[in-house]
Amino acid sequence: MRMLEDRVALVTGGGNGIGRAIAFALAEEGAIVVIADIDMTAAENVADRIRQNGSDGMAIEANVVRKVDIDRMLEAVAAAYGRLDILVNNVGGTIRKPMIEFTEDEWDEVIDINLKSTFLCSQAAGKMMLKRKSGAIVNISSIHGLGGIPRRSPYATAKAAINSFTRTIGCEWAADGVRMNAIVPGYILTEGLDYAFNHGILNREDMVRRTPQGRLGTPEDVADAVVFLVSDKAKYITGTSVYVDGGYSAYHAPEIHTSISHDA
Repeated sequence: MRMLEDRVALVTGGGNGIGRAIAFALAEEGAIVVIADIDMTAAENVADRIRQNGSDGMAIEANVVRKVDIDRMLEAVAAAYGRLDILVNNVGGTIRKPMIEFTEDEWDEVIDINLKSTFLCSQAAGKMMLKRKSGAIVNISSIHGLGGIPRRSPYATAKAAINSFTRTIGCEWAADGVRMNAIVPGYILTEGLDYAFNHGILNREDMVRRTPQGRLGTPEDVADAVVFLVSDKAKYITGTSVYVDGGYSAYHAPEIHTSISHDA
C-alpha cells in the first residue's frame, strides 16, 4: 500500500518548480492532491497530469496572501473531500537588491508572499485539522534564513521567521495530533534558479563547488523529503527543520577541494 493512500493534500504554489514536484510525489504515494496557484493554467496542467496518471487532482486559483482567497480555497477542499490531511506551504518569492534601496511596498510584498501566506494558510488548515486531531503541515523555508546572504534582506528575514514559526506551532499543536515541520532547501535547480544563472545573477560553478555533494539539488530531492515528513514514518517528528541542501549549510571551510573525495 502506498504511504499516503487517499489522504487529501493541498500544495500552495503547486503549478511550477518545487511545488509541482511535491504535488507529483504526493500523488505517486496515493494522495488526493489539490494544487493552488495564482497561475490557474499551470495548476490545471499539474492536476491534469496527476489525473492522467490515475490519481485524483484538483486545481484552485488562489492568491495566498489574501485571506478571502484562502478561505475560499479551504471551503472548496472541504466541499470536495470533506477534510484536509496535508498542507504544504510552498509559495515564495524574492527581490534581490541592497537593503537601503528597498521600498516599503517591496519589503511588504516579499514578507507577505513568504511569511504571511504561511501563517494564513496554516491557520485556516489548522482549524480543519485540529477538529479531527490529525494533520501534517510542511513549510518550505530556505538556507537564506540560516545565514547572512547580501541583497536578500526581506526574503532571509521571512525564511528565518518561518523556521521559528515551525518550531512554535509544531509544539503548540503537537498534543492535538497536528504536526508541523519545515524543509530548508539549498540551491535547487528550478526555472527561477536557471534564470538567475543565465542572466549572470548567480554563478552556477561557484554554487556547485561550494556544495559538499558537488551538485545542485533537484525539485524531486525536496519532494522526497516532504513525502517522508507528511507520512506516518515521521509520526514522532514535529517542530523541526530538515535541511535538503547537499551539505551546503553544514559546510564552513573556505573552499571545496577535490581532495575531499575519498575515492581510492
